[in-house]
Amino acid sequence: MTESKKPRILVTVLVFLVAIVVWNYVLVGRNNKGSSESGHATLPLLSVEMGKSSINQLHGYVGNVDKALLRDSITPLEGDSLTVSMKYGSKSIEAMNYKLYKEDNQKVLEKGVVSIQNKKAKVRISKRLETGKTYLLALQIEKDKQKITYYTRVIYGTKFYLKECLAFANKFHKATLSGSDSDFIKRYIEPKEGETANDLSTIDINSDQEAVQYAGLNPDEEETYTPTIKELSPGIASIEMKTMLSAENSKGIKQYYMVTEYYRVRYSGGKNYLLNYERNQEAYVRYDTINASANQFVIGIASNNLDELKSVDGGKKVAFVQQNELWEYDYDEVSMTRVFSFVGEDYREERRNYDHHGIHIVDTKSNGDITFVVYGYMNGGKHEGENGISVYQYNAKKGEVEERIFIPTKLQYDNLETEMKKGLYLSQDDKLYFTLDAALYEVDVDGKDTNVLAKNIENGFVVVSNSGMLAMGNSQHTVTVMDLENDTSYSIKCKAGEVIKPIGFVKKDLVYGVAYEDDISTDSDGTMNLPMKFVHIINQKKETLKTYGNDGTYIINASVDGTVVTVTPATRVGDGFKKKKTEYIRYRESTKDKAVLEYRYSQDCLNLLSITFPDKLYIQSQPKYESTTIDEANSNYEMNFEKNRKRGQEAYVYASGSLLGTYESVNQAISKAKKSAGVVVNSDQYYLWEKGVAKTYGKAPNVVILKAKQKDESEIACIQMMARAASKSCSYEKLTASKLSTFNLLNQVFDNLAYNYSGASLDDVLYCVYKGRPIMTKMSNNHYVLIMSYNSTKIRYIDPISGKSVQTGRTDFEKDIKKAGNIFYSYTD
Repeated sequence: MTESKKPRILVTVLVFLVAIVVWNYVLVGRNNKGSSESGHATLPLLSVEMGKSSINQLHGYVGNVDKALLRDSITPLEGDSLTVSMKYGSKSIEAMNYKLYKEDNQKVLEKGVVSIQNKKAKVRISKRLETGKTYLLALQIEKDKQKITYYTRVIYGTKFYLKECLAFANKFHKATLSGSDSDFIKRYIEPKEGETANDLSTIDINSDQEAVQYAGLNPDEEETYTPTIKELSPGIASIEMKTMLSAENSKGIKQYYMVTEYYRVRYSGGKNYLLNYERNQEAYVRYDTINASANQFVIGIASNNLDELKSVDGGKKVAFVQQNELWEYDYDEVSMTRVFSFVGEDYREERRNYDHHGIHIVDTKSNGDITFVVYGYMNGGKHEGENGISVYQYNAKKGEVEERIFIPTKLQYDNLETEMKKGLYLSQDDKLYFTLDAALYEVDVDGKDTNVLAKNIENGFVVVSNSGMLAMGNSQHTVTVMDLENDTSYSIKCKAGEVIKPIGFVKKDLVYGVAYEDDISTDSDGTMNLPMKFVHIINQKKETLKTYGNDGTYIINASVDGTVVTVTPATRVGDGFKKKKTEYIRYRESTKDKAVLEYRYSQDCLNLLSITFPDKLYIQSQPKYESTTIDEANSNYEMNFEKNRKRGQEAYVYASGSLLGTYESVNQAISKAKKSAGVVVNSDQYYLWEKGVAKTYGKAPNVVILKAKQKDESEIACIQMMARAASKSCSYEKLTASKLSTFNLLNQVFDNLAYNYSGASLDDVLYCVYKGRPIMTKMSNNHYVLIMSYNSTKIRYIDPISGKSVQTGRTDFEKDIKKAGNIFYSYTD
């Protein structure tokens, strides 16, 4: 090389390096002084090819997973094969193992090995699949001697019209961003008259058109990710789409947003119908966005998450979680530290910004130290691809984060999040308390020891608070209250003929309810009604601070949210209750010397979330960006979790692409799913109910008429007819000899896969008949009959007393069974 060429090459290299630095700065909007991200992501991604596009980006698991609860995606299988593509994988990965599980996600139906060529693999299913049924497909590859498994549900059938539904969702998505296709948007949304959206962080089909089209934000589309199909049936698709957007404010500062859209689309007769639309928009924090005139740090378009903002030292230290990143602002140091994040510097990287984990701030010290918990799917680092609960300690002086313990769990993020919201606390002596799958655990973080404090917990009879208090109903007559910091405890008992139930804590004050035993009832679906006469609030000295309740009024529901106790009063009407206006018992919590979350209106972006500081602090200077180093635990703490014996009869509600709740009553689950346009499944992912799927006619096949041998044995004949329709054998004589209740007897015959739909409407339970499952119901004469078919005006049922098939008007039939209490039993197959 000549001497004359060297300077030019050096200049070229220098320009190239400067360009990279500038590009990164423009992309992420911050100084790249370091990274608090956990270790880099290394696992490949898989997706399913559909024509020239892809669906269902799959993230790999390296640990054990509870397959029964997997519901991340569903893939249509209209033929006998599907093609899978791999991203971020190497050419050394040449083979893929696959397993197809039956509908229960547990029993293997077929398995095999396929080759990977040009990072694509074609999986061909040889077994005969049933139309309309869902199966679980597990795909496994090996990288660096590590086995990585990916999961998607598969539904077999035709006429799903998924391409048409996806095309509509894409068109709607583009129209919201263009600002010019107003007529198209207007055709499908359903704005509520007189209501105007003032917050872009949460938009739905009832929002006004201006908000649906991002008001004056004018965002740019940085990255669009592979769409995920959440639910699928012929002609109806539930689709989740994620997009990275950016927008500049009036000062020319660029900010990035993760936008998640949820579409529920029907395709029929060559037309698309938008059944539901929801959108969530969350800003990624810029460390340099302050509003000096308002004494605020501006987060941006975001949901208000008061639970994950902690302010100490007179508001000088503020820890908060936004878009799955933990930040801390230090007033004295004029710094903003990104304490923990999987995201990395490039927000667009789909492995890093996978949002199936949560961060919970346990404690913040005046010196800036933070104790926090990360739970769910681990995007990177030593635990990449595992589900679990991780406890971290941040040392502010050293700028270091140490992982104290990592507890692998089989539960996925959705289920873990539900459990973590029930209560999680780490005491000063490093005892971690949390509930998981109906059990309460105490884990010694240092000694790596576990104590099971309670198992098979009745719903609502154990409460763990973030203030370090625990209330546990030892029976329906006694509650034990523990202060987890100083190991002190006390018990409260109710009088004879009463029942006591813990509700929650306001700081360290216990809120509990008292009901009379004579008022307690059990619905036909097995739900226990515990109408309380009084709600008491007591301190640790057992002194009563407040009592709510009066003669003639019951409290049918009560809850605690921070410093607000919410009670729903009602009056008794016959055997039921008529709700009155919800009331609130508010505790004034001083915000003096604390930083708080507030919204401030912006003409372009509507409401912007900000952190407002106490008046004595002056937020004038742009803070410097700081990062941390993270030291992860070298080994996992393998816990033995208790088996939840009630799980088989629980009903799970999924809507908008996520788990909304777990219910002991199918009727209550259906009610929740109806409001949220969702689905109800059991713990093995069998569908118990779906909104908008059942047609105006349906029939349960293979039902053979049987006549009861005695007039008081109508339920026995119905159970035997249902068993035969499902190809199960059972003896009429053994059924009559059993001492079990009607439903428990049916549940025994169906191996704990019978379900009590009692209390639901006839319209709702006819879903079972549409899916081919007969329904057992009680008539006003106390005889059970078996519903076998229906249309819009008629019902056909088998009367086991007469031994005949009967057709009757749907309206008259509905009135008759309503008199008997709307008793419905069916099963899953």
